[in-house]
Amino acid sequence: MLARPGLLLACAAIVAAAVRPAAQPEALFEFHSNPWLNLHHILWARGERAAPPADMTNADRSAWYEGIAFYAPYAKRDLLFDEELVKIKVALRTVGTNATLDGVVTDPGVKATLERLMPIYRKYWWTAHDRINREWIVAARTLVDQHGAALNAAIAHAYGVTPENPVWVDVAVYAHPVGAYTTTSPTHVVISSTDLGYGGYAALEMLFHERSHAWGRMLFDGVTAAATAQGIKTPPQLPHAILFFMAGDLTARELKQHGIPYKHYAEGGLYDRLCGTGCGDKLAAHWGPYLDGKRTRAEAFTTLVASFK
Repeated sequence: MLARPGLLLACAAIVAAAVRPAAQPEALFEFHSNPWLNLHHILWARGERAAPPADMTNADRSAWYEGIAFYAPYAKRDLLFDEELVKIKVALRTVGTNATLDGVVTDPGVKATLERLMPIYRKYWWTAHDRINREWIVAARTLVDQHGAALNAAIAHAYGVTPENPVWVDVAVYAHPVGAYTTTSPTHVVISSTDLGYGGYAALEMLFHERSHAWGRMLFDGVTAAATAQGIKTPPQLPHAILFFMAGDLTARELKQHGIPYKHYAEGGLYDRLCGTGCGDKLAAHWGPYLDGKRTRAEAFTTLVASFK
């Protein structure tokens, strides 16, 4: 749902579409279930999704809480905007299922804490967490196989870009307070397998939403230029709302082609929180025609911004 600076900013059952399109000609997303990144995010969240079981030994319990205490200062910092936390995530990204962090260059204290706690994490939680992550991946990959090619083409056309695929996606039982976040250079998505808001068809929308953050700067620039030209102050999160609308509306359009009704992720009240009461209607009225090919992107920016006068 969120993206790094410079950009703008689960396991519900999947109902198979009545008609299954051809399999993808290319991989759009590369999914991973990485124990180190799962553990890192759990510790950042003060043990969220990993409550100590009753049969946990006193030694393991003590070490676990010591690790959470070590991470406490990091828990006060933003996973997305804090440069050190981003560097830690990047360092852990390709470790995979390695038994140790040998060769990984990161904060020595973080490295030592993760290596000390990994045997404990594997002992009590990882088997179940990995299963949950992989169940989410199977469900999401099924949807991408069914609808990804068409949706990828529509997203690319809307942004006027040639996507660099596949996008690296780490699936974690805890990803971020809002369920997912994205950093860039390269684009790297971390998404929750346990947040119900990211289950079912929403998984499809939010995968494309997250990868769209790679091009979010153009939305920020477009809103800024239109607002400056008209002397209108717009909600700070309007560019992010447009990003939500594009992924949501294009997902809904693709699913409708297969007889599947779908409501945008942000239609549950998020549009109003991002850019004010009625913002979703404004996006439909002024950005929808752009997606229909009935106006240019510049015209869409101009008329949308004008609606906030």
